[in-house]
Amino acid sequence: MDTTNEQPLDPRCREAHPERITIGGEVFIRNDVLARELGESERSLNRGDARGSPYRFFGGIKYRPQRLHAEFVMSTVQIRKPRTGHEGAHDGRSKSVAIGGRHKRRDRNR
Repeated sequence: MDTTNEQPLDPRCREAHPERITIGGEVFIRNDVLARELGESERSLNRGDARGSPYRFFGGIKYRPQRLHAEFVMSTVQIRKPRTGHEGAHDGRSKSVAIGGRHKRRDRNR
């Protein structure tokens, strides 16, 4: 007689589904597994969905293609141009000057 109190996994829970599925040479990783591998929460990972992060449901469980997701992440990396020393010196913006305890706007180009 079996004395363990472990219940069998519900077939609807994601732990009952494989962590990785290979289809046509592309490896699909279960969403919670990929989030754990990237060191972030599933909720943070799902924020990319609105910006076009690739995913596919298999059996009601979200999977992400490994290569396409990596390409998506690399395409969202922000790159800023370095500023030169004199770029912002005379850009035409007004400058706030304190006069008599009150701030008054004055044009920099005068």
